[in-house]
Amino acid sequence: MGVTEDQTDKVASAAMGCTEYVMAHSRAGKFGMVKEAFAMRSAVGDVPKGPGGEIISAAHERLSGGSDSGPNIDATDKDRMLADGRRRVEEVVPVLAELTPEAADQVREWLLGIARKVAEASKDKGGSDKVSEAEAGAIEEIRGLLHG
Repeated sequence: MGVTEDQTDKVASAAMGCTEYVMAHSRAGKFGMVKEAFAMRSAVGDVPKGPGGEIISAAHERLSGGSDSGPNIDATDKDRMLADGRRRVEEVVPVLAELTPEAADQVREWLLGIARKVAEASKDKGGSDKVSEAEAGAIEEIRGLLHG
């Protein structure tokens, strides 16, 4: 297929955006937020085989940057995380339109998998649900954004 640098950047950025968007809806404490960031790191490494594998693998490499530390997320400003996350997810939509339908679906599922794993990583303060209603809603919003 031949993945471009711009496509790779946009898919990697969308992975960060999914993470930020879900974390912005989380009421987890500091330890919970650390768990969510680690969950993102783990989920990014779940590179599937198939039509979207090449671009997902390239995005994974971009995010890992050859180090074990992974990307940084500033979780101190929830409004900024929400806006930045949304922008990053919206920016990948034109890239998805350039891919085959099968590859685009696989990239969408990979991104949604990241969002799910981040949401499942930590319970909200005082909550008992693995994924809060707000986080579940955020995942559905991401699903809608990814479909343009």
